[in-house]
Amino acid sequence: MPKFFGCTPAGPTRQAIEKFENEVMVRQDSQMLVGTVYLDMQENAWAVAVAYNHGRAPGLHGHENALEVRYSYAPGAGNTAQMYRSDPGTVTSLNTGPFADPDSFARYAIDHERAVANHAA
Repeated sequence: MPKFFGCTPAGPTRQAIEKFENEVMVRQDSQMLVGTVYLDMQENAWAVAVAYNHGRAPGLHGHENALEVRYSYAPGAGNTAQMYRSDPGTVTSLNTGPFADPDSFARYAIDHERAVANHAA
């Protein structure tokens, strides 16, 4: 399944994604979850999603993500990005930006999520 939609991330962004997926884990209900990063960069909306799942392989029918996080930003619409987390089910506004390109937004979202995951640990 493709992880990048509407973009081809630059080398540093790909490295940041790979490093995040290899290093960051979150604890939920006494279990460790590993994250997979997805990018969806369209002309009028950019999004970075992290799907956290159990470290084991899914069963026959797969599973839903144990935790989902989504960062979204509308280029040219100001300095506010949105962060949705499925564990409390809330959307938080983040004062940030503007971002020059999708890669800078993706790296910001990855760095922010790493900080949130490390704080929760």
